[in-house]
Amino acid sequence: MPATKAKKEKSTESTARCDPSKIAIGSVWTRHSSGTVVGKRADRYTLRNEKGFEWDVVGHNIMEAEFAFADQHDSETTESRTSILEALKTHPSTAMTINFNKKADPKFVASELAKGQGGESDRAWNKKVKDLMAGEERTMVGHHAGAFDEHQRLRFFSAAEGPRLVDTRTINWVICGRVKYVVKK
Repeated sequence: MPATKAKKEKSTESTARCDPSKIAIGSVWTRHSSGTVVGKRADRYTLRNEKGFEWDVVGHNIMEAEFAFADQHDSETTESRTSILEALKTHPSTAMTINFNKKADPKFVASELAKGQGGESDRAWNKKVKDLMAGEERTMVGHHAGAFDEHQRLRFFSAAEGPRLVDTRTINWVICGRVKYVVKK
């Protein structure tokens, strides 16, 4: 049986989110994008989204009404980790800053412990081990969509690094919705 070439079909699926030719007066729209401010001149802001598209927004009132910024907070509150997770879950797709501890690296802990050989008390040694096992502190800026993996780690989109996972048990603080939430110790 002779081999036949498969006919390449034109995909009917589009990556565009809308068809500009179908936009009419009165059409209702929504959009979600995150990115960085790459320029500022008086009340004109140049924005670049994660796909590299740039545009200008003119007017402080538009920025105040439409944009949330990951580094802005007007108040700070100390809450339980459970309360902070609830605040996190109620702000999906919102720019935020999250601070947590990475998983401890055994090689790093071992090298740090080797430095501590000497006249330290048991109490000082125990504190050092506890601090080192907490893992390296890390701060990321970005957003999440409320999704968790099978180990209950938050799927977070870092503006600088792309998709990352955050173990919510290690969160130290979060800035979102213009509030900085600090985990109660």
